[in-house]
Amino acid sequence: MIEVLEHSSAPESPAARSSANWIADGLRRRRVPLLLAVAVVALTMAYSLLWGPLVHHGSFWIVPGDIWGTLRSAQFVAWGDIGDVYGHGSGLVTLPGISVVLAPVGFVISHFNLSISFPYALAHPTGWLVLGPYEAAIGSIVLVPLDALAEQLGLDRRARLRASVAEAVLLWPLVGIWGHPEDSLGLALILWAVLAAMDRRWRAVGWLVGLALAVQPLVVLVVPCLVAVTPRRGWPKLVLRALAPAAALVAIPLWQSWRVTTQALFKQPNYPRIDHATPWLALAPVLSKAHPAVVKRFFLTTSPAGVRDFTAISLHTISGPVVAAGPARLIAVGLSVLLGFYAYRHRPSSAQLVWLCCVALALRCVFEAVMDPYYLWPPLALAFVLLARSLPRLAVASVATAVLTWWSYRHLGPWEWWVPVVALLAVAVALAIPTQAAWAQVPAGPDRAGTEPLSGRAGSVALKGLNA
Repeated sequence: MIEVLEHSSAPESPAARSSANWIADGLRRRRVPLLLAVAVVALTMAYSLLWGPLVHHGSFWIVPGDIWGTLRSAQFVAWGDIGDVYGHGSGLVTLPGISVVLAPVGFVISHFNLSISFPYALAHPTGWLVLGPYEAAIGSIVLVPLDALAEQLGLDRRARLRASVAEAVLLWPLVGIWGHPEDSLGLALILWAVLAAMDRRWRAVGWLVGLALAVQPLVVLVVPCLVAVTPRRGWPKLVLRALAPAAALVAIPLWQSWRVTTQALFKQPNYPRIDHATPWLALAPVLSKAHPAVVKRFFLTTSPAGVRDFTAISLHTISGPVVAAGPARLIAVGLSVLLGFYAYRHRPSSAQLVWLCCVALALRCVFEAVMDPYYLWPPLALAFVLLARSLPRLAVASVATAVLTWWSYRHLGPWEWWVPVVALLAVAVALAIPTQAAWAQVPAGPDRAGTEPLSGRAGSVALKGLNA
C-alpha cells in the first residue's frame, strides 16, 4: 500500500524545482545581510525593552517617537481612508508609500486593541511589540540590495562582509532610535533600480524608481543619474512609470483633504529648535513663529488602595518656530541634475555610477535647512560599498564616520554643527572615489550608437580580455 502511494504521488514540475532552487540560491548568496538584518531587529527590540529598566532603572520602554505618527497614517490606510493620512496630527510629510507598507501592522494593532503612543506618550505601548519588529525588518531590507550591489561591482566575500557589517552598524540608529524605516526602504528600492539599470532591465528601472519615490521622495536626487544611463528612447516611459505610483497614492488625499495634503507635501514643516539648524535656515520660509503653548503630560499613578489611574499635568512652554524645508532642497535637486548631465556626457562605469549616486545623496545633507543625524545614513551606506575593497581607505573612513556620528548628535549653533558634519561627510565620500582601474571599466549604460555594453563584474572580465 505504501509503495502504491509513493508511485501515485505527482512528480515535482521543472518550474517548481527551478523556483525552489532560485530561492535557495538567493538565500544562500544573501545569508550575511539577512543574518545582519535579524541582528538589527533583535538589537532594536532589546534596546527598546531593556535599556530603560536596566540602565535608567525606570519602568518604561524606549520607543522611537517619530514612528507613531506614521503608524496613525497607516491605520487610516488600513481602515480604508487613505484620504486622511495627512490629517489628524499624523505629522506625515512624505508620500504615503510607507503608510501603505505599515498598513498591515496598523490593522493588527487596531483589531486587537493594542495601545499606541499617539497622541500622548505611554510608558508601555503594547502596539510596539508588533510594530517594532516589523518596522525594523522593513528598514533592514536595504542590506540585501547593498550586498547585491557590492557583488555586482566584483567585491570578494571578505570585502562584502566588511561592507555589510559597517552598513548594519550605521543602519541601526535609523530604525532603533529614530523610527524612520521609509528612508532605508526608499534607498533599497532605488538601489534595486540601479542594479536593474546595470542589467539593462529598463522597465524594472522605471517601476522601481516609482516605488522608491512613493516611499521616500528625496531619492529623486539619484534619478538624474539613472536617466543618464537609460537609452534616450526609453526616457518617456521611465518618467511615466516613475510618476505613476506616487500619483495613484496622493490622488485621493489631494481630492479629499487638499489643504493639509499640500501643506505637508509642498511646505514640509520642520522644527529647528528640536532638530539641528544649519546655515541654510536663512533661506527657509517661516511657517509659524515661536509662541507660548500648553503641553499635557500623562502619568500612570497607583493609589494606596491599589487603584490605578491617569494623572494629567499641564506644562506651559514656548513652542519653537516652524520652517519650510523645501527651498534649500531645490539647490540639491538642481546639482543632482548636473550630476546626471555629467553621467550622460561621460558614460560612467558601474563603480562610477554608484559613486555619483553617493554624491547625489550627500547633497541633501549639505543643503538641508534643518538636519537630523539619520539623514547622513544613505550616502554613507553607498560610500562603504566602494570603500570595502581597500582596507586603508576603509579604516580612515570608519574613523571619520565615527567622529561624524558622534558630532551629529551634539546640539550647537548652525555653523558650529554644520561645518564639521559637511567636512567629515566629504572625507568619507572622497575616500570612496573608485580607483583608476574601476574608472576605466566599460560604461554602465548604452553608448551613443545604441549598443549596450557590459557592466559590473562582467565588464571587468571583458576589459581584462581586451587588454590581454
